[in-house]
Amino acid sequence: MRASRSVSPDRTAGMRRVIAAVAAIGAALAALASFLPWIGTNTEGGGTTTITGWGSIAGSSSIAGTNLNDVMDSWTYRPGVIGLIFGGIALVAAIAVAARGTGVRPHRITAGVLAVCGVLCLVWGLARGIAPGEAGVFDAGETFAEMGPWLTALGGLLIVAAAVVVLVGRIDPPAPATRRGIQPR
Repeated sequence: MRASRSVSPDRTAGMRRVIAAVAAIGAALAALASFLPWIGTNTEGGGTTTITGWGSIAGSSSIAGTNLNDVMDSWTYRPGVIGLIFGGIALVAAIAVAARGTGVRPHRITAGVLAVCGVLCLVWGLARGIAPGEAGVFDAGETFAEMGPWLTALGGLLIVAAAVVVLVGRIDPPAPATRRGIQPR
């Protein structure tokens, strides 16, 4: 009669879940930031008007409640779509990291996907935060960055941090112990 093999406990499960949670939080931030204000401008009456990452106008403007994309003729204003797409892909990758991987170095491809998504969100958020643009309707220098691009950049930073931890091997399974001599079966 053969003795049953005992399943070794997954000693990296806690760390893997923390890393996956950090990546998921970053992905959710990047995706949800697309619905927040991306640019703002001061109005003549002393108030402010903001435009979300999907073109919705809010604030004290006379066109508040409309969508900027409805009045544009040749192009659309949707800077939040980058964060939504790559945040969604990163969220799926974060769920994959939370799953138990097999092999010597599990989740390297998943970490690569996280790194690409995180870098894209980080760079896009920083670029739009530093130079918010004019949305095709404002004069140069009239607008300022709102919280949308900054949260996209923060989400990207969290995603990149999680990817780096995976790539340096912090969730790799421990090397099997080797014994010298004759081993019982």
